Amino acid sequence: MRSSSKPKPELFDYGIHGEDSHVRVHVCPAVKRIYVYPTTKGIEALGTGKKAYGYQPGVDGPTAKGFLVKPFDIESCVCLQINERVWGVFNFDESADTTVKGAKAVKLIVGMIKAGLFPLPAGIIIDPNVSKAIQIKGDDIYVWTQKSRVKIQVKCDFRGGERHLGGTGHLYLQTAERNPKKKY
Repeated sequence: MRSSSKPKPELFDYGIHGEDSHVRVHVCPAVKRIYVYPTTKGIEALGTGKKAYGYQPGVDGPTAKGFLVKPFDIESCVCLQINERVWGVFNFDESADTTVKGAKAVKLIVGMIKAGLFPLPAGIIIDPNVSKAIQIKGDDIYVWTQKSRVKIQVKCDFRGGERHLGGTGHLYLQTAERNPKKKY
């Protein structure tokens, strides 16, 4: 006997655990916050989250699978608050195409990097044994970048963010998808 139910569409392994990024960014317009963390720490936090599915309008079945993770369950996650006017300039619209929202999120982060408002990974040494001669030269703190090239993955996580700010209380960390409408 043949089943009358449709087979569940296959989701393909794709997401944070397969990225080649060093830093992950969630631009969350609903709460007007940006969450930044090392990608490796996001992968480690997947087990703390609840499984969740994403959908595209007009498509039967789920188009994404991932985990809802509380921002600060991700080790080293920082929350950035930027000037209210910036959000108005970018005018994020939840009903806009995912490609449009993603492009705006990337443009926002590029602007922050150019303005020196984005936390890039760096190592810092404050050596209490630095000699007086070196301190007199003005060398109190040594900073080096951890990577010569820092790869950043930016996501527009529209309603993501802390619940007390009006968000879902989580960030969505995707692990699988199918993309029938070819949205990037």
